Amino acid sequence: MTQMTVTDALAELTLLEKRIESARAALDGNTLITVIEIGKVPTGYKSRQDYTTQARAAVQKVDALIARRRMIKRAIVLSNASITVSVAGQEMTVAEAIEMKSFILYSEAVMNTMLLVYNRTRKDFDVAQARVKERLDKLAMEVLGKNAASEKYQSLADSFLAREGVELLDPIELAANIEQRQTFVEEFQSTVDRVLSISNARTMIEIPD
Repeated sequence: MTQMTVTDALAELTLLEKRIESARAALDGNTLITVIEIGKVPTGYKSRQDYTTQARAAVQKVDALIARRRMIKRAIVLSNASITVSVAGQEMTVAEAIEMKSFILYSEAVMNTMLLVYNRTRKDFDVAQARVKERLDKLAMEVLGKNAASEKYQSLADSFLAREGVELLDPIELAANIEQRQTFVEEFQSTVDRVLSISNARTMIEIPD
């Protein structure tokens, strides 16, 4: 068994991907099968056996690279599923944190829609309140005149607003809900990569030799 950090394993995966592609490309160009005259030796080779040996070696090379990548990837996946980290105040496995990096976009989209709805409705509410105030002031002028005592105006206003006032129906406390979501999204996005980098640098995995 060979031990390495997840960080080193990820770096080797990147290198292996390049080597696999290079080895795959090398299989082309009469490397595995070719047309020759009966009894002849392929051009560039010492003998037919030499061609056979190199053809087999080319396939073995790419297969070995793929097998190596598979072993390392498997070890990383198993590690990610068992190692836990804390991101934005929530405990989760490394695998969950990696998935959340993509999933958080859904949460952000929902939050932005909520914010749009909240701002639009607050604007509508302010407009509606202004209209009610205009009607109240007009009524006060008609009923009380310019010199109405404040207590009389307040009594009229209370009665009028109780009948014809407007209010926000906010069963989920939308502003607080948005703030809570925004706090999590911002904290997660700002810390998840650092948390994962630290975890990867500290976590050791074993790769079969």
